[in-house]
Amino acid sequence: MPRRLANLVLLAAVASLLATGIVAWLLPESAATWLYVAHRIAGITLVLALVWKYAIARRSLRRRGLVGASVWLGLATALATVLTAGLGLAWTAGLVSFDRPLAYSALNLHVMSGLALGTLLVLHGLVRGEARPALISLAGRRTALRGIGLLAASFVLSVAFDRVALARRVTGSRHARSFTGNAFPVTIWSLDSVPAIDIAAWRLRVSGAVSRPAELSFADLAELPRREASAVIDCTGGWWSEQVWSGIGLADLLERAGIAPSATRIEVISVTGHRWTFDRAEAERAIFASHVGNEALSPGHGYPLRLVVPGLRGFLWIKWVGEVVAA
Repeated sequence: MPRRLANLVLLAAVASLLATGIVAWLLPESAATWLYVAHRIAGITLVLALVWKYAIARRSLRRRGLVGASVWLGLATALATVLTAGLGLAWTAGLVSFDRPLAYSALNLHVMSGLALGTLLVLHGLVRGEARPALISLAGRRTALRGIGLLAASFVLSVAFDRVALARRVTGSRHARSFTGNAFPVTIWSLDSVPAIDIAAWRLRVSGAVSRPAELSFADLAELPRREASAVIDCTGGWWSEQVWSGIGLADLLERAGIAPSATRIEVISVTGHRWTFDRAEAERAIFASHVGNEALSPGHGYPLRLVVPGLRGFLWIKWVGEVVAA
């Protein structure tokens, strides 16, 4: 395979991995299924294309040696590629998980190395970008057949991996202690730490496009109807767990506050500052859970209230909720 064509295939594979990986996080699982499949196929395409790239890089190193910043940039890019692809394949095959071989999830390491790879690839392209041969010269029957063959092989291998890794969901997450109350894993989003909340002083503020803004104590919430739902939390750290969540409906809370008919967006804000904005229809099917199973939420799981939104990934289930803003 010509050097420029091999580089373009690798670039397309990495771009596809970044796009499918990031967008799939943000969409409801039902809408993102094809993105997870495409992500695995793109990952295998990357691995297969590395066979051609290895031969090209080996010849280049023999000719140039380890001299020059561009060579070291290329080596750093290669290392990030191997780390990202290796962790992805190991995760898919079940060789690593969210709790082994390290206490820190191997999937998180895969994501971080993938983001680093994207940055390095851009820098590598700026430094070592090629203009020859012309792209039009690469188009042809042979190139098309190579492309079709590569995608076909990637699809077949993806199906084979899926048969090996039956224990995971389509998102790649692995099961962790369903219907166990607070015994499922604790994952802290971003740089948050578990806050010390004085329940007597804590208030849930409701503001924005509402006719009756309020600051509700934990006792005030008992006036609202109790809601319960069995829902799967699927964490981007690579685990999933189904639990029975109970608390108050976000729709009931907004109705009590007199939400304006024109309001279309609902922002939920943690006492730590973590926040997310939801479509109104999406938010109104959510629960502010105070209990999981028959147990009050533990501090690590979001006491006194955490957002539960069935169908969305776990990092959107805001913990330690302190404010709701309608807009």
